[in-house]
Amino acid sequence: MSLARFVEKWCLADYPPEPVSEVELRLAEDKLGVRLPADYREAVLEVGLPRPTIALLDAIVERELDLISVGDFYSPKQMIEETVRWRELGMPDELVAFAGDGSGNKFCFDKNRLNEGGDDNRTVWLFDHDFGTVECVASSFDAWISAMCDVEPWPGTEVG
Repeated sequence: MSLARFVEKWCLADYPPEPVSEVELRLAEDKLGVRLPADYREAVLEVGLPRPTIALLDAIVERELDLISVGDFYSPKQMIEETVRWRELGMPDELVAFAGDGSGNKFCFDKNRLNEGGDDNRTVWLFDHDFGTVECVASSFDAWISAMCDVEPWPGTEVG
């Protein structure tokens, strides 16, 4: 599973992933009117929510990769709070924020696409709060996490 690999590569053992329950996920889904993608649900229920170190961002920046680093994964409660708050600030209503880049931008799922069903509707989007733009960053949660797992740590940077 890609999320477990992400945790091994980019998180410190002293800060394990935050557990997530099925009940918490269902509450967030009900509140936000969406059924989250199966790959996301399975990953966070099995692994939890990672707490990545700055090493991932360092590796991406130093290698000048065309990839945006994740800084925070939101708990189901935070998912609700961040989504509602950022919709009030201009994020499109169809987006559901599940993580952030540490600079205020949001990684999201599109609830309209998800509610339509189908594997091609699991896309991960980035809402850029500075420009008010939305950009596709991966075809799925698994693809998004796998891309960050493929990044090699920058020499001399301490990781996990």
